Amino acid sequence: MVADTSSLYDLHQVYNYVVVGGGTAGSVVANRLSEDPRFSVLVLEAGGNSVGDPRITLPGLAANTYFDPEFDWCLTSTPQEALNGRRIAEPRGRTLGGSSAINLGMAIYPRNSGWNWGCLSGYIRKSQTFTPPSDEIRDQLSLDYIDPAVQGTSGPVHVSFGNGPFSAFNAAWPRTFDALNHRLTGDPIHAGVAYYDDEAAQRINLRVVTEALVERIILDKTREGDVIATGVQFVGKDGIRRAISAATEVIMAAGAIKTPHLLELSGIGNADLLQTHGIEPLINNPNVGENLQEHGFVPFSWEVADGQVTGEALRDPEIAKVAMEAWQSSGAGPLGLCPISSAFMTLPELRDGELQGLLKRYLDKEVPQSRTAQYQILRQLLEDAPAPRESIYGMSEPECFVSIVAVLNRPFSRGFVHLSSPDPTVLPIFDPKMLSHPLDLELQARHVRWLETLAETEPMASLLKPNGRRLHHPKQVSSLETARELTRDRIVAHYHVVGTAAMMPRDLGGVVDDQLMVYGCRNLRVVDASIIPLIPRGNIQATVFAVAEKAADIIKGADNGA
Repeated sequence: MVADTSSLYDLHQVYNYVVVGGGTAGSVVANRLSEDPRFSVLVLEAGGNSVGDPRITLPGLAANTYFDPEFDWCLTSTPQEALNGRRIAEPRGRTLGGSSAINLGMAIYPRNSGWNWGCLSGYIRKSQTFTPPSDEIRDQLSLDYIDPAVQGTSGPVHVSFGNGPFSAFNAAWPRTFDALNHRLTGDPIHAGVAYYDDEAAQRINLRVVTEALVERIILDKTREGDVIATGVQFVGKDGIRRAISAATEVIMAAGAIKTPHLLELSGIGNADLLQTHGIEPLINNPNVGENLQEHGFVPFSWEVADGQVTGEALRDPEIAKVAMEAWQSSGAGPLGLCPISSAFMTLPELRDGELQGLLKRYLDKEVPQSRTAQYQILRQLLEDAPAPRESIYGMSEPECFVSIVAVLNRPFSRGFVHLSSPDPTVLPIFDPKMLSHPLDLELQARHVRWLETLAETEPMASLLKPNGRRLHHPKQVSSLETARELTRDRIVAHYHVVGTAAMMPRDLGGVVDDQLMVYGCRNLRVVDASIIPLIPRGNIQATVFAVAEKAADIIKGADNGA
């Protein structure tokens, strides 16, 4: 039975820590802080508590939560100039567990992120419990690369490859790359709301309130002119506005969209923008809401050969019923799996000197100081390191298809999120500026064109229907110009927004310092994906768990530098 976390009965006036957001990062921080009985912790989550809903608990049903206001903020971008004016949807979790409760569930470990791998690897292990695959699954999916040393053994998040059965496409995926002389790595994950378990829910020093919309952080100015966070103002399920005090800190964990939005609503941001909306600027920092980064992916889809089974089989009510029964009885079957396979590789099919020519053309020019260091790192990664590619996505056409998607994991484009109104119920302006840097289009188009090579390579080729339908283009895509146009027409957001309250020096675009404290403000910290200054490769969930674990140690004064 799910507890009524929306109840406001017996809510205290003061807590040591008030955590804004009960999502991926907020759940971690609240759990770890409340392990110490000396600390009282309040978590305020705008969404509801749907922990027991099968759309949350079953990975195969996760996509059903998108664009549903019961689970999702339903955010859409402004028209994207580089995408021929298309708007991009950006599902963001609005429920206990946040975006990790509604995502498709993958763990991809960062090569570089924030405090670096040596700093975060221990916290990644601390966050998870890894269950090794069976010999049968290891052989089926070619998982000989798994290194148990990088996996955790006692954390709240359970990481595994599931119980299967996996499709022929999952099995063909690594073998296709082998045929092209590429070796694969990657790990699926299912997390949900692992940190708010029964043990945590019973702690008398931890209170979680859902359906509580935080309107602003309460900021006071001292006689010396300092700004200090003293609490938050929120509206609960009953519609009554309340103010709760934080004796020690306010911790922002509302995510890369809502955290900068709430900072601006509270008077922290670009002074000119705030004054335009009638908000008194208490801390003038134009970096708030800037530096937004997002992965985009471009899907190509092929009709599968007769006899091959894909996710479209679940359209049949009888098959869907059997799949649900399999999950309910043993946690097995297609609904219990994340059906995505991933691969990491360098840019394909570049002629000698082609990459250097692109870098010289698009990067050897003056850029804002805030981006110089980032672009230098990205340039080195392009020259030296792999970049990911992922599959498989089901489509909504009547036939059965398999999709292979190209993901540009080191984008140079930078967007923003800013308030559009002083009314906290109005969503902010979200502009990822997808493909606004011309180098992104050039790199992505080359990835996209190479998808045809994957589809033509065995054993993948035999799983596709000869002369079958192609949803992305009637003919094979060989022209780079065609690949550019398809990239503009088909790219969508990957739901990995970071960077909008970046942990960097303030003069380089930062909003928080290396202790995650907001510049110019006492007792206000940010712990979520918005602090990540440079987007990690692949899915960001594992990185956010690790960031929040480390942040909890910092807050408790027990950072051991693991």
